Amino acid sequence: MKAAGVDADLICVGKKAISYFQNRKYPIRKTFECGQNPNAKEALAISEEILNTYLAGESDAIELLYTKFVSLIASTPSVRTLVPFSASEITTKGDEVFQLTSEEGQFGVERTELEVAEPQDFPNDMIFEQDPIQIVNSILPLYLNGQILRCLQESVASELAARMQSMQSASDNAGELANKLSLEYNRARQAAVTQEILEIVSGAQALE
Repeated sequence: MKAAGVDADLICVGKKAISYFQNRKYPIRKTFECGQNPNAKEALAISEEILNTYLAGESDAIELLYTKFVSLIASTPSVRTLVPFSASEITTKGDEVFQLTSEEGQFGVERTELEVAEPQDFPNDMIFEQDPIQIVNSILPLYLNGQILRCLQESVASELAARMQSMQSASDNAGELANKLSLEYNRARQAAVTQEILEIVSGAQALE
């Protein structure tokens, strides 16, 4: 972006991101701590900072980089444009719902894709109590807050899934190593016993 003549700064969320970019002297506008259970209050603080930055004319666009949760064994780095809002982003894309399941002692994830909501037709004589622009200006921050909260939760889910997968791999490797060691110990013990038997038989034959 610098090579293209575009100035950019960062809003870092989470200790890893904060530590990484601070140590490398990147321009950081603001930082937000985020635990393992992100909530609407944390998302609201981030969305307010983003909107204030955009509405004040300090930024032309804001991109969100996060880890998209795909499954317990897969996640993908993703980029999403938060502002300016895109009508296609809101009206042409469905949503997804993830549910953690357990079957026969194994964890899994059920993924449900929701259909895109059909546009609603309003009667021509409908009267809004407030100006439609005010209604939209009230709804869009809520939408932005919801999108940020979802991305935070997906990032945490991806991290926990990666940790669980790493622990599972470590457990499997440890079990395999234990089996190999047991086999080696058994072979060594069997060889020692066989050697002792041969020595006894050889000694007995020498006495005859």
